[in-house]
Amino acid sequence: MTLRQDEWAVLEDLAGHDVDNWTTGTQLLGKQSRARSITRGLSEHGLCELAGDDVLDTLATDSAHPNWAARITWFGRTALAFRALQTKPEPQPEPAPGPTRIQVRGTSMDTLRTALAAAEAGTLPGLNTSALRNALAGSRPVPGSRQHTMDPTDSELATIHTVLHLESLVRDATGYHHLMRQLPFGFSIPKA
Repeated sequence: MTLRQDEWAVLEDLAGHDVDNWTTGTQLLGKQSRARSITRGLSEHGLCELAGDDVLDTLATDSAHPNWAARITWFGRTALAFRALQTKPEPQPEPAPGPTRIQVRGTSMDTLRTALAAAEAGTLPGLNTSALRNALAGSRPVPGSRQHTMDPTDSELATIHTVLHLESLVRDATGYHHLMRQLPFGFSIPKA
Protein backbone atom coordinates (compact mmCIF):
# COMPACT_ATOMS: atom_id res chain seq x y z
CA MET A 1 0.00 0.00 0.00
CA THR A 2 1.42 3.35 -1.01
CA LEU A 3 0.45 6.27 1.19
CA ARG A 4 -1.55 9.09 -0.35
CA GLN A 5 -0.45 12.70 -0.11
CA ASP A 6 -3.01 13.48 2.63
CA GLU A 7 -1.75 10.52 4.66
CA TRP A 8 1.82 11.78 4.38
CA ALA A 9 0.60 15.22 5.48
CA VAL A 10 -1.02 13.79 8.62
CA LEU A 11 2.07 11.72 9.37
CA GLU A 12 4.26 14.81 9.00
CA ASP A 13 1.91 16.69 11.33
CA LEU A 14 2.20 13.93 13.92
CA ALA A 15 5.99 14.01 13.53
CA GLY A 16 5.93 17.72 14.38
CA HIS A 17 5.06 16.86 17.98
CA ASP A 18 7.33 15.41 20.65
CA VAL A 19 7.49 11.64 20.90
CA ASP A 20 5.37 11.51 24.06
CA ASN A 21 2.86 14.16 23.03
CA TRP A 22 -0.49 13.20 21.62
CA THR A 23 -2.25 15.05 18.82
CA THR A 24 -5.91 15.31 19.71
CA GLY A 25 -9.11 15.94 17.83
CA THR A 26 -12.35 17.12 19.35
CA GLN A 27 -14.55 17.72 16.32
CA LEU A 28 -16.33 15.00 14.44
CA LEU A 29 -16.87 17.09 11.31
CA GLY A 30 -14.61 18.50 8.67
CA LYS A 31 -10.83 18.16 8.72
CA GLN A 32 -10.66 16.68 12.21
CA SER A 33 -12.94 13.82 11.18
CA ARG A 34 -10.81 13.22 8.09
CA ALA A 35 -7.63 13.27 10.21
CA ARG A 36 -9.21 10.73 12.56
CA SER A 37 -9.93 8.29 9.73
CA ILE A 38 -6.45 8.82 8.27
CA THR A 39 -4.77 8.21 11.63
CA ARG A 40 -6.82 5.03 11.99
CA GLY A 41 -5.44 3.82 8.65
CA LEU A 42 -1.90 4.87 9.57
CA SER A 43 -2.15 3.01 12.88
CA GLU A 44 -3.11 -0.18 11.05
CA HIS A 45 0.29 -0.01 9.34
CA GLY A 46 2.15 0.76 12.57
CA LEU A 47 2.98 4.32 11.55
CA CYS A 48 1.14 5.90 14.44
CA GLU A 49 -0.49 4.87 17.69
CA LEU A 50 -4.10 5.63 18.61
CA ALA A 51 -4.90 6.50 22.21
CA GLY A 52 -7.24 4.28 24.20
CA ASP A 53 -10.06 5.57 26.39
CA ASP A 54 -7.81 5.73 29.45
CA VAL A 55 -5.37 8.08 27.64
CA LEU A 56 -8.25 10.16 26.25
CA ASP A 57 -9.51 10.68 29.83
CA THR A 58 -6.10 11.96 30.91
CA LEU A 59 -6.01 14.35 27.93
CA ALA A 60 -9.43 15.81 28.76
CA THR A 61 -9.59 19.40 29.93
CA ASP A 62 -12.39 21.32 31.63
CA SER A 63 -13.52 22.70 28.30
CA ALA A 64 -13.17 19.68 26.03
CA HIS A 65 -12.83 15.93 25.93
CA PRO A 66 -10.92 14.70 22.83
CA ASN A 67 -12.69 12.22 20.59
CA TRP A 68 -9.39 10.77 19.45
CA ALA A 69 -5.65 11.15 19.95
CA ALA A 70 -2.69 9.81 18.03
CA ARG A 71 1.07 9.99 18.10
CA ILE A 72 3.73 8.92 15.63
CA THR A 73 5.66 5.70 16.22
CA TRP A 74 9.34 5.07 15.59
CA PHE A 75 8.28 3.25 12.43
CA GLY A 76 6.37 6.34 11.27
CA ARG A 77 9.44 8.54 11.80
CA THR A 78 11.54 5.98 9.93
CA ALA A 79 9.03 5.98 7.06
CA LEU A 80 9.32 9.79 6.79
CA ALA A 81 13.11 9.57 6.78
CA PHE A 82 13.03 6.84 4.15
CA ARG A 83 10.66 8.90 2.01
CA ALA A 84 13.11 11.82 2.14
CA LEU A 85 15.84 9.49 0.85
CA GLN A 86 13.65 8.44 -2.05
CA THR A 87 12.89 11.99 -3.12
CA LYS A 88 15.27 12.59 -5.97
CA PRO A 89 15.87 15.87 -7.74
CA GLU A 90 14.86 16.16 -11.34
CA PRO A 91 17.56 14.61 -13.48
CA GLN A 92 19.64 17.26 -15.16
CA PRO A 93 20.71 16.46 -18.68
CA GLU A 94 24.42 16.32 -19.27
CA PRO A 95 25.56 19.41 -21.13
CA ALA A 96 26.28 18.72 -24.75
CA PRO A 97 29.94 18.88 -25.70
CA GLY A 98 31.04 21.95 -27.57
CA PRO A 99 31.77 21.90 -31.27
CA THR A 100 35.30 20.99 -32.22
CA ARG A 101 35.14 23.03 -35.40
CA ILE A 102 33.01 26.00 -36.42
CA GLN A 103 32.71 28.03 -39.58
CA VAL A 104 32.56 31.80 -39.43
CA ARG A 105 31.20 33.88 -42.29
CA GLY A 106 33.49 36.40 -44.00
CA THR A 107 31.55 39.43 -42.76
CA SER A 108 31.69 37.99 -39.23
CA MET A 109 35.46 37.60 -39.57
CA ASP A 110 35.62 41.32 -40.39
CA THR A 111 33.54 42.03 -37.28
CA LEU A 112 35.82 39.84 -35.12
CA ARG A 113 38.93 41.60 -36.45
CA THR A 114 37.38 45.01 -35.77
CA ALA A 115 36.41 43.91 -32.26
CA LEU A 116 39.98 42.68 -31.61
CA ALA A 117 41.44 46.01 -32.72
CA ALA A 118 38.98 47.88 -30.49
CA ALA A 119 39.70 45.58 -27.52
CA GLU A 120 43.45 46.06 -27.94
CA ALA A 121 42.88 49.83 -28.09
CA GLY A 122 40.92 49.62 -24.84
CA THR A 123 37.51 50.59 -26.19
CA LEU A 124 35.99 47.14 -25.54
CA PRO A 125 37.28 46.51 -22.01
CA GLY A 126 35.13 43.45 -21.21
CA LEU A 127 36.35 41.39 -24.13
CA ASN A 128 38.89 38.58 -23.66
CA THR A 129 41.50 39.98 -26.03
CA SER A 130 43.92 37.07 -25.88
CA ALA A 131 41.16 34.49 -26.56
CA LEU A 132 39.93 36.48 -29.57
CA ARG A 133 43.49 36.94 -30.86
CA ASN A 134 44.17 33.18 -30.57
CA ALA A 135 40.89 32.29 -32.28
CA LEU A 136 41.64 34.59 -35.22
CA ALA A 137 45.24 33.36 -35.45
CA GLY A 138 44.02 29.76 -35.66
CA SER A 139 41.38 30.43 -38.30
CA ARG A 140 41.79 28.93 -41.76
CA PRO A 141 40.07 30.15 -44.91
CA VAL A 142 37.69 27.77 -46.66
CA PRO A 143 38.79 27.47 -50.30
CA GLY A 144 36.39 29.09 -52.72
CA SER A 145 34.53 31.18 -50.11
CA ARG A 146 35.01 34.00 -47.63
CA GLN A 147 34.27 31.67 -44.70
CA HIS A 148 36.88 30.56 -42.20
CA THR A 149 37.05 27.45 -40.03
CA MET A 150 38.16 27.55 -36.40
CA ASP A 151 38.82 24.98 -33.71
CA PRO A 152 38.03 27.19 -30.71
CA THR A 153 38.68 26.48 -27.06
CA ASP A 154 35.85 27.21 -24.62
CA SER A 155 37.12 30.71 -23.87
CA GLU A 156 37.65 31.45 -27.58
CA LEU A 157 34.14 30.23 -28.42
CA ALA A 158 32.70 32.33 -25.60
CA THR A 159 34.49 35.42 -26.90
CA ILE A 160 33.41 34.80 -30.51
CA HIS A 161 29.86 34.32 -29.26
CA THR A 162 30.02 37.59 -27.30
CA VAL A 163 31.24 39.61 -30.29
CA LEU A 164 28.69 38.13 -32.70
CA HIS A 165 25.94 38.58 -30.11
CA LEU A 166 26.92 42.24 -29.78
CA GLU A 167 26.86 42.55 -33.58
CA SER A 168 23.35 41.04 -33.63
CA LEU A 169 22.18 43.65 -31.14
CA VAL A 170 23.68 46.58 -33.01
CA ARG A 171 23.62 45.79 -36.70
CA ASP A 172 23.05 42.32 -38.15
CA ALA A 173 22.15 38.98 -36.58
CA THR A 174 23.12 36.80 -39.55
CA GLY A 175 26.58 35.88 -38.26
CA TYR A 176 25.25 35.22 -34.77
CA HIS A 177 22.54 32.89 -36.06
CA HIS A 178 25.06 31.15 -38.33
CA LEU A 179 27.19 30.41 -35.24
CA MET A 180 24.24 29.32 -33.12
CA ARG A 181 23.06 26.82 -35.75
CA GLN A 182 26.42 25.04 -35.48
CA LEU A 183 26.17 24.50 -31.75
CA PRO A 184 24.78 21.14 -30.60
CA PHE A 185 21.37 21.03 -28.94
CA GLY A 186 21.74 21.53 -25.20
CA PHE A 187 25.16 23.16 -25.45
CA SER A 188 25.50 26.23 -23.27
CA ILE A 189 27.99 28.90 -24.14
CA PRO A 190 30.81 29.13 -21.59
CA LYS A 191 31.25 32.42 -19.76
CA ALA A 192 33.48 34.84 -21.63
